[in-house]
Amino acid sequence: MNYVVLPIAKRLLRADQAALASAEGYLATTMMHEISHGLGPAYSRTAAGKKDIRESIGGEFSGLEEAKADIVGLYGLKWLADHGAVPNEKMPGYYASFVAGIFRTVRFGVAEAHGRAEIMHFNYLSEHGAIKWEAATQRYAIDFARMPDAVASLAKELLEQEATGDSKRVNAWFAKYGSIGAALAKLLEGIIDVPVDIEPFPLSDFMLDD
Repeated sequence: MNYVVLPIAKRLLRADQAALASAEGYLATTMMHEISHGLGPAYSRTAAGKKDIRESIGGEFSGLEEAKADIVGLYGLKWLADHGAVPNEKMPGYYASFVAGIFRTVRFGVAEAHGRAEIMHFNYLSEHGAIKWEAATQRYAIDFARMPDAVASLAKELLEQEATGDSKRVNAWFAKYGSIGAALAKLLEGIIDVPVDIEPFPLSDFMLDD
């Protein structure tokens, strides 16, 4: 986190918002992501009756499921804040950590399910004004007032896609939102000096002498 996600946040998010991103916020969104894999429809209701969601959706299922877990998890954090389970004042930090995590993931490309899911989030949230490019700061900025509604509407869309098992709807959705725009791609090229991972200590460092 300290060597990858936070440095990326400082390079791509406006300074005051980058400062809100944290290991605690990243952990919270990641935990909610994992919990949310277990939330949502158990099967698709198709014209032919109940059907396995993976079978109904086809090739885009993995990206859709990762996207659903991300966004339902973020929606869930806001629900917990609204009901007093977590401090509401932490939400800006959770949102900043989530967006920083998007940048961390999509730098690897969007062929893999997580990257495909997260670039879709970025494009959708940008379209709805929850993430904006600021010419003055040359950084992205989060509109915290718009994030809850944008996240809620995206969660509804993704859950409906799984519930209906409409593969054409899913394919059209990812065709619209599932690619990296030229502007973001250029910015990601500018952070190649930020580590992509942490090199572990050699195993020999942990071996006891005979």
